[in-house]
Amino acid sequence: MRVTHLSAECVPFAKTGGLGDVVGALPKAQAARGHDVEVFLPFHLETAEWYRRRLRWPDQALPPFDVSILGRRYTVGLLRDVLPGSGVPVWFVAHDPLFHRTRIYAPDEHGRDDGLWRFTLFVRAAVEAMKRLGRKPEILHTHDWHPALAVMLGAWSSWRDRWWDDIASVLTIHNIAYQGVYGREELPALGLPPEAWTGGGIEFAGAVNLLKGAIVAADMVTAVSPRYAWEITTPEGGAGLDGVLRTRGDRLVGILNGVDTSVWNPSLDDAIAKRYSLTDLSGKALCRRDLCRVAGFDPDDTGMVLGSVGRLTDQKGFDLFMGAAPELIRRGIRIVLLGTGEPQLEHAIRLLAAHHPGRASAFVGYSEELAHKIEAGADAFVMPSRFEPCGLNQMYSLAYGTPPIVRRVGGLADSVAGFDGANLDRGTGFVFENPSAHELAAEVLRAQGLFHHPGAWRRLIANGMVQDFSWDRSASAYDAVYRRAREVRGLPW
Repeated sequence: MRVTHLSAECVPFAKTGGLGDVVGALPKAQAARGHDVEVFLPFHLETAEWYRRRLRWPDQALPPFDVSILGRRYTVGLLRDVLPGSGVPVWFVAHDPLFHRTRIYAPDEHGRDDGLWRFTLFVRAAVEAMKRLGRKPEILHTHDWHPALAVMLGAWSSWRDRWWDDIASVLTIHNIAYQGVYGREELPALGLPPEAWTGGGIEFAGAVNLLKGAIVAADMVTAVSPRYAWEITTPEGGAGLDGVLRTRGDRLVGILNGVDTSVWNPSLDDAIAKRYSLTDLSGKALCRRDLCRVAGFDPDDTGMVLGSVGRLTDQKGFDLFMGAAPELIRRGIRIVLLGTGEPQLEHAIRLLAAHHPGRASAFVGYSEELAHKIEAGADAFVMPSRFEPCGLNQMYSLAYGTPPIVRRVGGLADSVAGFDGANLDRGTGFVFENPSAHELAAEVLRAQGLFHHPGAWRRLIANGMVQDFSWDRSASAYDAVYRRAREVRGLPW
């Protein structure tokens, strides 16, 4: 199939979270399966800096052209490159006044959130570029709220623009907490027919809700794990859109994200002290010693080393981890933390390390190399998220033989089989239920108990390392969604 992805982020060009990882990997897996795939992305300042560091620049794909929004003309450029390691084209929509900002989602110079205008321009320019290039997709795959207008144009303006005929749409929800909500006065900028509002398509609580409009308009909707697809249909997990999603139940599918096994693979990893594999785990002990050296720990201490990498936010449960950490350290466990985020949590992990030298180590910021060292060198890995649409680090941990300790939510529940004392033949990690420091500490101590039985721990490691979280598996599931989208294109729901 001819598949076009529209996204605000794509690794390695621009990323704030898992969205960028998915859009940087899924198209390559789809191309490997024989699809004609491409990606459209704004040309962010972060993207320009990525190219400058490499002393090169993407090619000009088209002469500059104008896009009109409410009578205002914007001149945009179209640049072209390919996703590294593939032949998948990436088309960059360039308009510096709206996209060259210090952060991808930064407000304008007046502090105003002009995201609706920015991404309206992105979508309108991408569609115009497709027309000029003669590249009409069979599947238009949009990611989160940013390119949601494209889905709505396909559903609600095809009577005016026949170009949209036979283009099926798929919306992937990466995190329903972010919906693209704007005042009603912004509606005219979208250029949608009046019934998009009066029929309740894009209106929610008196405001424009771009994600809601895309959910209503899309031929198929996916979430980034099966459990998350269910969670967002509940009042607790739907962030207000659960009712809309329940009405689309027959069009909603959960597909677990994959991991890039060319990057996150202990048998290929150049960032770790010694490569290893399931058939030869000897290198993991050297990686453990190396992590202890980096963290300032005694490498000869046999006590469990617990690692964690992620955004320091309450959503990720780091406040729970900080609540549990003193008791864990008292029980002989050592902790290595890497992350950046909320200032109070950054302060908390620094304070923990300062109060427990040689037992806790905190690295505020992000280092790709150190993230690999933690995955390879830790004995176990903690992810106590309050909600987690998919999560990637737990899959990295399984691949690296580092059993994850996770809360039973979203993709964590889908990817980690909790050891319950009787399922050593299939358990891959440890799972707790409620978002409390007490339950987290109890589960870590359960893991510590098994850790001191080397034979059982090795079996748990082996169970995890044989799991298949490749993008080919995920891409196969998207094939089925695409076929279904083509079948139901334009049918009432």
